[in-house]
Amino acid sequence: MAWTLDEYAKFHGYSPAVVTGKPMDLGGSLGREAATGRGVLFATEALLDEHGKSISGQRFVGFGNVGSWAAQLISENGGKVVAVSDNSGAIKNSKGIDIPSLLKHSVANRGFKGFSGADPFDPNSILVEDCDILIPAALGGCDQWVLLASICFIEFRSSSLC
Repeated sequence: MAWTLDEYAKFHGYSPAVVTGKPMDLGGSLGREAATGRGVLFATEALLDEHGKSISGQRFVGFGNVGSWAAQLISENGGKVVAVSDNSGAIKNSKGIDIPSLLKHSVANRGFKGFSGADPFDPNSILVEDCDILIPAALGGCDQWVLLASICFIEFRSSSLC
């Protein structure tokens, strides 16, 4: 992203606000890795508030880069993450997944495989898992929009290239 900022500056002058994900020494922000996931939390809280609900007690589906941060923050705020997927597969637990344990396991094992706190299932069915709120946080690239029968559908991605 530093190169992108440099190229933009050649033609339009230095304006660090136009490029996200740049290094700290070029005007990047501390906490950038978690920023989009934190935005998921804030947007979800605002949406639920409009419907007289809160994060606590809601059942969520989602993971990926943005989704892992969202899952952690949602879990810390009383939400129950019941299914997750990434490029290594998908797991679910209707009673809720222990997100801190899953994150540790995922880092140590490069994915969900072998995680004892949930059952594996076909990742192609993640979008139809029973939940209150589906957060299909993309791993990158462009996703197709899908019509879902959930209370709400929130789509977030960490890539701004689409």
